[in-house]
Amino acid sequence: MAKKTWKVAVVGCGSFANGQYFPNIDKEADAVCVAAADVVFERAEAACRRYGIPAAYHDVHELLASCDFDIAIDAASIQAHHEINMAVLSAGKHLISQKPAAPDVERLTLQIETAKANGARFVCAPIHPMRYDLNLARRWMADGAIGNVYYAKCNMSHGGPEYFQYRDADPSWFFEPGAGALVDMGVHGLQIVTALFGPARRVGCMAKITTPRRTVRSGAFDGKEIRADRIPDQYLITLDFGDGRMALVDSGFSQKASKALQLEIFGDRGTIAFTRPYMQNPVPEVYLDSPELGIRGWMEPMPGADPPEKLRSQCCCLRDLIESIEGDRPPRLSPEHARHVLEIMCAIPAAAEEGRVVDLKTTFENRL
Repeated sequence: MAKKTWKVAVVGCGSFANGQYFPNIDKEADAVCVAAADVVFERAEAACRRYGIPAAYHDVHELLASCDFDIAIDAASIQAHHEINMAVLSAGKHLISQKPAAPDVERLTLQIETAKANGARFVCAPIHPMRYDLNLARRWMADGAIGNVYYAKCNMSHGGPEYFQYRDADPSWFFEPGAGALVDMGVHGLQIVTALFGPARRVGCMAKITTPRRTVRSGAFDGKEIRADRIPDQYLITLDFGDGRMALVDSGFSQKASKALQLEIFGDRGTIAFTRPYMQNPVPEVYLDSPELGIRGWMEPMPGADPPEKLRSQCCCLRDLIESIEGDRPPRLSPEHARHVLEIMCAIPAAAEEGRVVDLKTTFENRL
C-alpha cells in the first residue's frame, strides 16, 4: 500500500513560518503544504507565490470551510493561538501549535479534551525534547554518567525581538499583555529543564522591567518607538523538582549579548555543558570526577552506538506528529508537557509579585 502524503496548512505567515515551516514541510515528512492563511491576506498570498502553495486564505475559519487538509500548523501570534487551535481541533484536524498553545491551563486543557473527543493528534512547540544534544544528555543522566544529578542552570535570553531580528511585521505585540519575554523565551528554558527532570513541584521567581521604551533596529519598522513598560522583560525563575533536584532559568529580552552557556547540568560526579547552538547537533561537553580512576577533567564523549536522530529544522515537530499518528503512540512534544510548562508560566507573576513559592498541580509523562 502506498504511503500517505499528509496535506498541511499553515496558519500565520510571519517570519517564523517563512524561516522554519514553509521551506521544510516536505523535507521533514511525507507531507506537502496545500494552503497558507493569514489575517493579513497579503502575507498568505506572498507565501503561496514564494513556495508554490496552491491556495491562500484570510483566516482559519475560511481555511476550514474551503480547504481539504490533514494537519494545521498554528504559527500565528501568541494571543491568537487558542481561537485557532480550538477551531482546528473542533474540526477533527491534527494540529501543531506554536508556543504557548493557550493563555492559561484551563484553556489548554479544553484543547486537549477537544482533540481527544474529535480523534485529533496534537503537538506543541518548542521542539527541545527532540534535540540531539538534550537526548544524549538525558541518556547519560539515566546511565549515571555524572552521578546523582541535582541542578540545572539554563540561560534563555536575547536583546528583544526588535533588537536582533529583521522583521517585516511590527514587533510591538511582543510587549503587550498576553505576550512578552516569559511566553516567548521563558517557555524554552522551562521546557528544557522539565524535559530533563520531569514535572516540577514548586516555582519561585524574581522579575523586573529593564527597558520601558524600546526602538526597532531593522526591518520594515526600523526606528519605531515601542512602549515596553507593562510586563517584565527579565525573569530569574527557580524550580523545585523534589528528590533533591532544582533548576534556575534566566530568561528575558534584556541581554543584548552573552557568552553564558545555554545549559549546564550538575551532578555529584561531574557536569554536562552545552557549548554550541543546538541546531548544529553538537555533542555536549562532559566533566568527570572519578577519584577511584584517577580522573578529573573535561572528557570527549565517544559516539554512541545508537545515537538520537539529529535535527534538520524546527519543523521536526511535523515528523513527531506524523510518527505519533502512524505509530499510534504519544508524541514527544505532548500537549500535557506544554500544559505543565504553561502552569509554571501562569504561576510566575504571583511568585514574583508576592515574593513566594507557588505549588504546582499538573504533571506529564516524561519519556526518553
